[in-house]
Amino acid sequence: MRKSLTAVLAGVVAAAAVGVGMAYAGVASAAAGCRVDYVVGSEWAGGFNAEVTITNLGDPVDGWTLGFTFPAAGQRLAHTWSATWDQSGQQVSATNLPWNATLGTNRSTVIGFVGAWSGSNPAPTTFTLNGRPCTGAILPTPTPTRTTPPPVADWPPQVAFLSPAAGAVYTAPVTIPLAATATVGGGVSITSVSFRVDGVTVAQGVPAGSNRYEAQWTPPTGDPGTSTTYVVSVSAGTSQSLSGSAPPIRITVVTPPTSGGNHPPAVSLSTTSGSSYFLEPTIVTLVADATDADPGDGVDRAELYSGATRIATSATGSGQRYQFQVDLAAATSYTFTVRVYDSHGGIGISNPLNFTVR
Repeated sequence: MRKSLTAVLAGVVAAAAVGVGMAYAGVASAAAGCRVDYVVGSEWAGGFNAEVTITNLGDPVDGWTLGFTFPAAGQRLAHTWSATWDQSGQQVSATNLPWNATLGTNRSTVIGFVGAWSGSNPAPTTFTLNGRPCTGAILPTPTPTRTTPPPVADWPPQVAFLSPAAGAVYTAPVTIPLAATATVGGGVSITSVSFRVDGVTVAQGVPAGSNRYEAQWTPPTGDPGTSTTYVVSVSAGTSQSLSGSAPPIRITVVTPPTSGGNHPPAVSLSTTSGSSYFLEPTIVTLVADATDADPGDGVDRAELYSGATRIATSATGSGQRYQFQVDLAAATSYTFTVRVYDSHGGIGISNPLNFTVR
């Protein structure tokens, strides 16, 4: 299921006074304001991913902390990026990293997370920036009375997945190797590496040399002839109490039928034009042709992925050829794949299609 929720609010951002020695009362203050866009890109049973766009409407700011409250008690952070995130109960905060601390007038930065939920998954309705509620007004900030010491340089860790590969398919029963690299500079050390599946920590990484950390996870065995897709994430913590993470990946675990053999379906992905370079904006038609070698075992459905994110699902039992139309509006690069499923739990993954849009 794909679900998009947008909460747009404007607010006041506190501006920090910068000076040499003591800053006295009466120093002119800066106008400040912001807009926050909270968008749920996709949602599945027990999980979702969200992007939060912060736009500064007032004078430039250097350093920010975003705050909001999850409306439901069962909502929690699982994997984060582009900010230092923290959650206490339903209270959530996100603080800038060194590379996105400065926001000029009408400049934006995008942060995000993969979350887990139970019960319900409503979007937050109010936000604060640097402790000030978002009101939609651009107002002068309070007059500063003294300077603050410069912050200690932050050194967030850099984390990258080594195993499993994105889109990998395993046959149960199986023990899946988990591996990632975690590095940090500035004399700071890595203190922990955690692997999570659907937002739940399943293993702690053990150092294996050359900034490599390893662990293992044994997924539950499903009912015969079924398959389950999992979201796997990895994060690292440092001696500065900062965290960093790699983009999450999806893997699939197939439980074969109890009797007889089943061959997974095959699928090839192409475009009607055959081109891989486009000028924005454009709409491209992707064509997936699927076959299954087992007599009488047809392809049940097809799913289109952009990277590790599922963006479209075909109707059940809609045939052997599937077409998807995608709107390539942003000047960037895309990688698309298609997964097809047969009626006995077999899964086929297509060749990747890489597009460049200018």
